[in-house]
Amino acid sequence: MDMLATMAKVNFWSVLLAGISYLVLGALWYSPILFGKPWMALNNFTDSDLKTNKPMWLITLLTFFSGLAASFVISMVLGPNPNAPFGAIIGACIAFFWITLSKLNSVLFENQPVKLFLIHAGFDLTAYMIMGAIVANWR
Repeated sequence: MDMLATMAKVNFWSVLLAGISYLVLGALWYSPILFGKPWMALNNFTDSDLKTNKPMWLITLLTFFSGLAASFVISMVLGPNPNAPFGAIIGACIAFFWITLSKLNSVLFENQPVKLFLIHAGFDLTAYMIMGAIVANWR
């Protein structure tokens, strides 16, 4: 199948919803409700550090676009007749074998804390499973 035919089968509404889910999950995951406090402590961040970072609107916009791009590619990878469980499995495989194992190098070679790695890996795995399930279920 050629690239244009594959792209023509992508449901852009599902990609949009999956991109939004990535943004919402990230906001929850890295908030004080879930893992925000340990994430800040492991990075030696203070509240004022986060306020002097890049503008929040820019961070949010770029995060949303990265979620959209990932959702689009997941949708292209899934094939012609996926279902939500298959989409979640493909999302988990992408997150684990490509993203998480790549981030493991930072732990191994840069001596980053394992707990920080687990927070990030947990987010990636959860987010990509959700995105895969959304784009697979809504063709």
